[in-house]
Amino acid sequence: MGQMYKMNYNIENSNRVLKSTKIGTVCILTYIASYYMRNLLGVLTPAMLDTGEYTKEYIGILSSVYMIFYAIGQLTNGVLGDNFSPKRMVIAGLLITGLASIIFPYSGNGILQVVSFAFLGYGLSMLRGPLMKIISENTSTRHARIICSFFSSSGFIGAFIAGLFAVMFHWDIAFIVAGALVYVIALVAYVILTYLEREEILTYKFVKNEKTSDIFSAFRADKFVFYMIIGILVEIASTSISFWIPTYLTENLSFNNNSANVIFIVKSLLHSFSPFIAIFIYKYANDEIKIIKYSFLASSILFVGILFTKSVWINITMFLLSLVISGFASAMLWSIYIPSLKKTGKVSSANGILDCAGYVGAAAANMVFAEIAGNIGWNGVIIIWAIIMILGYGISLYEQFIIRKKGLK
Repeated sequence: MGQMYKMNYNIENSNRVLKSTKIGTVCILTYIASYYMRNLLGVLTPAMLDTGEYTKEYIGILSSVYMIFYAIGQLTNGVLGDNFSPKRMVIAGLLITGLASIIFPYSGNGILQVVSFAFLGYGLSMLRGPLMKIISENTSTRHARIICSFFSSSGFIGAFIAGLFAVMFHWDIAFIVAGALVYVIALVAYVILTYLEREEILTYKFVKNEKTSDIFSAFRADKFVFYMIIGILVEIASTSISFWIPTYLTENLSFNNNSANVIFIVKSLLHSFSPFIAIFIYKYANDEIKIIKYSFLASSILFVGILFTKSVWINITMFLLSLVISGFASAMLWSIYIPSLKKTGKVSSANGILDCAGYVGAAAANMVFAEIAGNIGWNGVIIIWAIIMILGYGISLYEQFIIRKKGLK
């Protein structure tokens, strides 16, 4: 009898693993489009600046407009993702993104290019919430954490693709090819998601006729406000700081464009290990706040250290390590906290609010970084980056104090 039970358990477990593998694979492959599109402008910035038609301030505006509309879209589409078909939202987002990327080079250096980036940001905002809903509501918590770790680390593949585009094509052709690839991904995603739905591998918890006052009920979740603040800081690190890496390397450290792109790809590869290292640490520490706290502390120390080194390679090493370690905090948010909200049926809404807050912060930071780099210099930017990490450490320290005061841990 016991042997029969064990056999049935093994079969059932194998089926869960197979189901999670199918779901995780299609979601990760689909989201790669978001990762390479968000990195594309950053890796092409040095080449665009070389034409003399663009300035850092204008590039900063393009990036910030993308982030603002991504943030707005995350908020609205996050809520819609809990009410409508995640598949349809994902495909619609990919189609908008692909079109915006293709028409961008033909829009002229002005308002139409800004509008293109607004649509690019909004299109990409339709992906993460619905995909996180698919993952969280159709897999076990353990499998969801693993998938979310791969989900985050697949950013390396996206950054690698963006880097390849920058090396292989002129900047305007790179945008066109990138947009065309988005359409290929949309077709593949539509076919696979439709199959999984017909096989009832994918099912969803929909929130129908929700009152406006209940849309932000995610704020009632434990530690939500804390994670929203952390989300802002890690988004600044992963989006705004990462965006300026190629320009920092070419202008401050005198690398050529291709070398800067190669270093950016290496950064992305190293960064892709962050979620797995963080999950490994969490397995033994079982304290996400402590991991977040020391992640920010270590990153701030490394950024400060950059100011006192004259060696280019030590500079780069400390820079890359600081971003990799800050990724531990990001992993606690996206791989631990978000999947834990699956029972609420509002994974997409919570994801949207957190991502919206993060991108609003990143957009504001991006414009500040551009101004400081242009008027004060890169050391001023490094100081601001260090302050952001110190702020994360302080907020985490305060949250630990509140938890201990309540006697929760």
